[in-house]
Amino acid sequence: MNYIADMSGELQVFRTTLTPTVRGAISKLRRWFYASLHSKIKGDAREISKGNWTKLAQMLVEKSSEKGVSDKAGRVILYYYLRDGVFTPVRAEIEIFEIKPLGKIDITFASET
Repeated sequence: MNYIADMSGELQVFRTTLTPTVRGAISKLRRWFYASLHSKIKGDAREISKGNWTKLAQMLVEKSSEKGVSDKAGRVILYYYLRDGVFTPVRAEIEIFEIKPLGKIDITFASET
């Protein structure tokens, strides 16, 4: 076979963890794609999957820049299919968060000498 084992064809979901910037979340998604999928896909499906990933990454970067949220905290949720070894993204959501300090706790360390 020229593709990885999980070819159920069912819609799958991958969520990045919350990151300090949306750019960072997109980078985490990129690392996940290359480590978890691209490295295991073989043959023609590998190039098709890489092309699909490249288009998705470009759309994520463009949309986050257009909306001015690249530097905001966020995470990406990706919905995709893996059919016949081909990674096919369906939809991605960028969740944006605002990180505000809620308070401050001071801790003083005093050595006993």
